[in-house]
Parts: sequence; C-alpha cells; structure tokens
Amino acid sequence: MMRSVAEVFRSSAMGIIMTGMGSDGLDGMRAIAREGGFTVGQDEASCTVYGMPRACAENGVLQRIVPLMQIPEQILTATAYRKRA
Repeated sequence: MMRSVAEVFRSSAMGIIMTGMGSDGLDGMRAIAREGGFTVGQDEASCTVYGMPRACAENGVLQRIVPLMQIPEQILTATAYRKRA
C-alpha cells in the first residue's frame, strides 16, 4: 500500500511507521522517502516493539523520529494545519 501511495502522490505522500515487529514497512517507507515524501517514525522509548521503526531508522528513510504522542503534531505541521480563531 505504501509503495502505491508513493507512486501516486510522490512528494505529497506521507508515511508514518509505528511500533511493530519485523521490517515489512521498510520497503514502503523507502519508496515514500525516495519520491520526496515526508516520513516519520516512532521513537524506541515509546514503542512496545521497536522492530519496524528501527529498520526504517537504521536504513536512513526517516526524516523525523518522535515519541508516539508527538506524531499527531508532526502530521498537522506537515499538512500545514492551522487552528481557526
């Protein structure tokens, strides 16, 4: 799915990788990064299992590595969300 998102949305794509076992998200996150999309990974301290975020971090495909509670802020910032007065 992430590879398809990268192919269609290119630099407008966003990939978020969170706690999980294995490295199956790496290929998709790599595709998003290769197309110039925005990539975020959950940090080790807030993960239950640091497998998937670690694979992405070790392969240099993450632009940001943040605690779980900061992921929504990263999404809102990347999409230029602004609260209305």
